[in-house]
Amino acid sequence: MRSDARTRRGIPFTISRYIAQQYAMIFCGVLSGLLGLIYVFEVVELLRRSSSKTVSLTEVLIMGFFKMPEVGMRIFPFAILFAGLICFWRMARSHELIVLRASGVSAWEFALPAMFAAFVIAILKITVLSPAGAFIFSRYQEWDNHVLSNKMNTVAFTDSGLWLRQVNDDNTQAVVHAKSINNADWSMTDVMVLLFDTKGRFLRRIDAPTGKLVTGQKWDFQNAVLAESNAQPEHQDNITLTTHLTPIKIEEQYTKPDAVSFWALPKMINTIRRTGLAVTALELYYSSLLAEPLLFMGVALLSVAFALRHQRAGGVVRLIITGLGVGFALFFLRDFMRALANADIVPIALAAWTPALLAVMIGASILLYSEDG
Repeated sequence: MRSDARTRRGIPFTISRYIAQQYAMIFCGVLSGLLGLIYVFEVVELLRRSSSKTVSLTEVLIMGFFKMPEVGMRIFPFAILFAGLICFWRMARSHELIVLRASGVSAWEFALPAMFAAFVIAILKITVLSPAGAFIFSRYQEWDNHVLSNKMNTVAFTDSGLWLRQVNDDNTQAVVHAKSINNADWSMTDVMVLLFDTKGRFLRRIDAPTGKLVTGQKWDFQNAVLAESNAQPEHQDNITLTTHLTPIKIEEQYTKPDAVSFWALPKMINTIRRTGLAVTALELYYSSLLAEPLLFMGVALLSVAFALRHQRAGGVVRLIITGLGVGFALFFLRDFMRALANADIVPIALAAWTPALLAVMIGASILLYSEDG
């Protein structure tokens, strides 16, 4: 009797390890397949964009690979969903679930290994893959800006404030620095502008206590001091500098955190906040990353719940379609909540954690109904 008891106590761990391994292997296969398919489309698009440029095929293939982190990070939840559905559909079709249930294993016992595997995948994605992917994708952005898009406008933030570089109409370059910015009207304090010629040689410097961006038209600096090379500084009541920049264009350059490591996000958010600019999009992205372990666990739980319903009610195609529908609905809800948070309609925490909590609650409800009626 004692030997039987010891054997039964050992079964859950063996089964848990088997389920977790199967889930992780299928996840890797699904993710690789999706990335491979997307890579083909990305290369075709890059070939189209580079058709008028002097770019080799090898360079396009490499840059297509460097662009993968941006897309890969976005499709992780879909890979989690597909992996769970395929894993438990295969176990149901091969009657492994029936054997497990007959041996006394409850639905919750084989749901937990899948949820644990999804949790580990989420942690690895956030702490390891995301920083590595951010570094790789930043190389793609540099290549795209210089080779394909010919974009030279760049934005950087330091403890001293905002730094912005733009290319002027005469191909000279201007570096604009401001200690702080009023996000409402884009008025600036402690402004400095450095202008360089087409060969990068210094031309002149502008210092002003205040300045303002007139959207898409000009930089306007009041009570400015103009210092040209080999000339004495002179005071001017007003100096303008033509620009095609708008607040939206500037925000687009720093609110896309795909090229920013997870570990660097908090410092970046604090630095930009001290400058005076809006950081809602970055805070939302960071909070969403923190919620991903719970979201992935909820999606894995949904997979188990739908697999159990297939085992009892049949109709694999109908249930897989239903499961995919619920999964895509959750991801649509996530994007919808993000849009509301970016518009300051709902709090950031609510937008970030609601999809994850709903996934867990829906999966648990379906599993409880299937298990206990």
